[in-house]
Amino acid sequence: MDRAPLAAGETEELTQWLTADRRRRGAFIRARAIWMRSESARALGPQYDPENFQPAAAEPPPPAHVERRRPMMKWSGALAASLVVAVMLVTTLQMPTAYATAKGEMRTVPLGDGATVTLNTDTHIKLYDDEGRRRIRVLRGEVLIEGAAATSPTLVEVDGKQLEGSAATFVVRKLNDQPAQVLVQEGRVVLAEERQATLPLSANTGASLLEGKEQGWQLRALSYGQLSRELAWREGKIALQGETLAEAVALYARYSDTPIVIADPGLATVPVAGLFAVNNALGFSRAVANVFDADVRQEGDRIVIAARHRAGGL
Repeated sequence: MDRAPLAAGETEELTQWLTADRRRRGAFIRARAIWMRSESARALGPQYDPENFQPAAAEPPPPAHVERRRPMMKWSGALAASLVVAVMLVTTLQMPTAYATAKGEMRTVPLGDGATVTLNTDTHIKLYDDEGRRRIRVLRGEVLIEGAAATSPTLVEVDGKQLEGSAATFVVRKLNDQPAQVLVQEGRVVLAEERQATLPLSANTGASLLEGKEQGWQLRALSYGQLSRELAWREGKIALQGETLAEAVALYARYSDTPIVIADPGLATVPVAGLFAVNNALGFSRAVANVFDADVRQEGDRIVIAARHRAGGL
């Protein structure tokens, strides 16, 4: 499963193995987390310092104020009654669990029944439990939902649309200035349409929400190579296959606060191919410069790629 989608027979064999002993689901989730973490660690590069990513120490709570005043006593009964009402409201309202990642961060969260979610860079989701049914609302970013071994389907909301994955592994994207997207790696995902028939998506299929319309998805088939490139971020990589340098730079902007500036318009349109670490914008820029005979320089907090000018105007 780490290197390629399972065949139909292998998927059935995995399902049978998981259902034979409930402890196997936990072992399976731990194994997947280990291989995904190991792939991500390789992409961090030799300059990675874990101390830079330690959470800040929490400030100690302020000392409790113990002074009591007689005039406040008459409000204590009303305050206590208000607190009881507030607690009752909180316990009856559904409180979602929020998960988020910062720019350049990736996070995997097990959901407890054989499913996991992996948040890509700068992603924010909310997880709801609707009477035992899992519902995920994608507010921003990109999330990989792996439910091939899950015991229940996963309902997802994005841009006001609903979709449901049953024993499926799929990606949901909500990026700035782009329509929402769904990419199915394995299993089956159903796109729900109001007042219309549902639209099923099979493995190796993508769907983009049509811009400027209340209804409708645009479908496209995905080859194994395309899907692998789309999911390269799981390993901390950016996979390019003919995208322009300008498009590649826009991808890097999702992962890094260090902007890459293309100084010459001619360089912006050249096609780029290769596999690059998401956390190494300078290494990417130098590799591109070597291929296209350009110069790279750092100006303050930004990286500039410029065409190399030779004597004689060549």
